[in-house]
Amino acid sequence: MDKSSAVQARRGGVKFVLLHHGGCDGGGFHYRIDEDGQVNAELDESERGQHPRSIGVVLDGDFDREAPSHVQLATLRSLLLKLKLRYPAAELGAHRQVRGGVKTTCPGRRFPMKALAAWSRTGLLGERDEVLRRDFESQYSKI
Repeated sequence: MDKSSAVQARRGGVKFVLLHHGGCDGGGFHYRIDEDGQVNAELDESERGQHPRSIGVVLDGDFDREAPSHVQLATLRSLLLKLKLRYPAAELGAHRQVRGGVKTTCPGRRFPMKALAAWSRTGLLGERDEVLRRDFESQYSKI
């Protein structure tokens, strides 16, 4: 089956950004962060990925065995900031939270999900607000 017949348009707005690790079966990810911290787009954000109403982000590696690198986590935080600016109501989640009938540990037992979720509720919002403030000031300082 070619990609054009397999891709479905997203229905509804983005509700979640769901995190996965390379040990997770399946595809349908919008972004992949490799072990060197490079972000690769795999699906357009308008396309439905593995889960409806979500943007799927996968980090290469098996985080049941090892933790993601500092570079991967820094890149992930940067990507999450960009996504939060585009989808202000989207919440951060782990694949294991929306697994359906399949049991999974994704994004992995060694993935710092609790710390990242805490950052997304405080630090991410602060960083988003700072970007918006700077954009606002730069637009209106020229008037």
